Amino acid sequence: MKTARIHGLAQAAAALTLALGLMPAGAATVNNTYIQNSATEIRGQLGGYARPTVYVNQRACGEPSPSAFACGPYTISVGTSFLQGQENSYGNYVAKFIIAHEWGHSIQFTRGIYKQAPMQELQADCVAGTFAKYAQTSLGYPAFIESAVRSARAAADYS
Repeated sequence: MKTARIHGLAQAAAALTLALGLMPAGAATVNNTYIQNSATEIRGQLGGYARPTVYVNQRACGEPSPSAFACGPYTISVGTSFLQGQENSYGNYVAKFIIAHEWGHSIQFTRGIYKQAPMQELQADCVAGTFAKYAQTSLGYPAFIESAVRSARAAADYS
């Protein structure tokens, strides 16, 4: 009886956490198709500024482990495990924001924009924010900027 009560309380706590928006509900599966579809959506808005190729799980920028990295005007390297972890931790469509953030760095490379920290990262966040709004208003996605901001703050690459 006591075990059933504890299990019931745990289920209630999980439901409450979910209802309050403290934990994402059923994060999307992040795979190559999801990433390439996201890149196509981002290209639809930002392709006039930069047109990088998005490499998945290839460490195209020489990074020690696949995460999310832009290493020039034509290359973005992302890892499915990293992006899936962000979706699981912060909510659906956060991976799209992260890819758009890296796209922002590709735009910086293309335009020769080199700012001191934290301005370089904040500018890339701004580009990603414009994509998040575009995704909501033009592509029909639910608002996800709050989740994306939580993810960006946790990454804290502003130094």
